[in-house]
Amino acid sequence: MAGEMTTRTSMLRSDSDLVAAVLRGAHERYSELVRRYKSLVTTYCYSRVAQRETSEDLAQETFVRGFQSLANLKNPSAFSGWLLSIAHNVCIDYLRNKSRTVPLEVHSVKDSQGEIILENTKDQGAMEQMAHEEMRERILRAINSLGEEYRVTLVLRHVNGLSCEEIAETLNVSLGTVTSRLSRAHRLLREKLARFVEPDR
Repeated sequence: MAGEMTTRTSMLRSDSDLVAAVLRGAHERYSELVRRYKSLVTTYCYSRVAQRETSEDLAQETFVRGFQSLANLKNPSAFSGWLLSIAHNVCIDYLRNKSRTVPLEVHSVKDSQGEIILENTKDQGAMEQMAHEEMRERILRAINSLGEEYRVTLVLRHVNGLSCEEIAETLNVSLGTVTSRLSRAHRLLREKLARFVEPDR
């Protein structure tokens, strides 16, 4: 365990060094960050669009936006989480602009965990598809309206399937911070979506 933590700490320190080098003008060092996180970003994009070629294109767009916005990164050691937040927005832009989208629905809202689960729907009538598309847009807007730290934590937990311990390591924060952010993010989403999910209450 100690060895894993040492490896993770070294990677975080290296992320910071690479970011600093790029910002100093050594732009070629950015390719090292791309190699390090290409698989993670592509996997995340694939989980959103379910198309391999498209997910690779979106991952490339993510890294382009990351490079362009690198000077805005406040905590270089949290580069991976920051990059995933960019991937999240890239995927949202793609889904919104796509001429034919895959409808998503709220499968359940569990008060115990506050989980909001998105899943594909099939064989729906036109009116039902429109209703699900409208709900999908509301969910995406609600998630996108959250602060970056909440949005990224939600994505890592419910899309990438990371445990709270893994999220803490990825974002270089304490386990307590992760659980607190998840609790807060779930509460905010329930508040934003309550009138749509339970209109009679």
